Amino acid sequence: MAITESDRNYRLPKAKQAEVKRTASLPQILQMLAPAGALLAALILHLTLPNVYPKGYQSVTYPAFLKTCLGIYMIFGLAAFLLPKLRAKMLYLSWLLTAAVLLVAALDMATLKTGHFRLPFVPSPDKILSSVTSNLETLAVSLYFSMKLLFTGIVIGIISGMISGILLGWSQICNYWFMPVLKMIGPVPSAAWLPIVMVLFATSRQASVFLIVLSIWFPLTLMVSSAIRDTDKRLVETARVLGAGEVYIMLHVALPAALPAMFTGLFMGLSSSFGALIIAEMLGVEAGLGWYIKWAEAWGEYAKIFSTVGIFIIIFFILMDTLFRLRNRLLKWQKGTVRW
Repeated sequence: MAITESDRNYRLPKAKQAEVKRTASLPQILQMLAPAGALLAALILHLTLPNVYPKGYQSVTYPAFLKTCLGIYMIFGLAAFLLPKLRAKMLYLSWLLTAAVLLVAALDMATLKTGHFRLPFVPSPDKILSSVTSNLETLAVSLYFSMKLLFTGIVIGIISGMISGILLGWSQICNYWFMPVLKMIGPVPSAAWLPIVMVLFATSRQASVFLIVLSIWFPLTLMVSSAIRDTDKRLVETARVLGAGEVYIMLHVALPAALPAMFTGLFMGLSSSFGALIIAEMLGVEAGLGWYIKWAEAWGEYAKIFSTVGIFIIIFFILMDTLFRLRNRLLKWQKGTVRW
């Protein structure tokens, strides 16, 4: 039986799922309250313990951040009593959220409250959050240019990867001539292309787009071409017996069979594209999150580096989750598969 969206995301035992659909039990209520308790404990510790390092430092953003997170979580918690699906989601995420809050609280203890980790290399949570609020305009501009560059490369990479993957998988001639080229240039890391792309392309933006395109193109081409070549021959022969042409077979038999591999290639390419984005933005672009990290490092502003890395993590999580949801919708016809 195919794993459904709720099974993949929340993975509750069947007995627990049946229980979740009814009124929440006391253990479930306590489990959902765990992140709220961690947030409250982190807030109390931060407000009651004195700031040791640096002396006289006044927290600006961290307490407000904890209060906001606590308020939002309590709103979702109250709504979860009326919405079983939301309750199941919160039950599944509760321990992860609790661990994340405790990790942030531990960083606060190790920096601002005890001075075990020293500035500027390991900033406190308040310094990291304050670096976001005090540089919102610069971060917003950098985020815009990074996303524009990233999505330009992703779109071109997906289009070129799908075309080359179909050609290499369906045509013996294309596979013979171009598969060796794919095997030679595909595995080369993005950083190794820097001296070459600076010579080949007229502007740093074109070179940056090429690096991102390459990081998407290689895994997508490889996975799609392999999946098309591995299409069940019985399905292809049956379609031919029924009078289907080559284009129809490719579009309605081979390509649907290659969809799972296509998403695997996209997952791999999306991971590589973020690394390529950072490298690309260090080529000399005037704005972008990679440029912002390089600029912050030059001035020793490690709080800004930490905050930018956090922004990258959030963006990557959103894109990956969107891709997972799209895959589950397009591949809902699959039966008997275990999805990661």
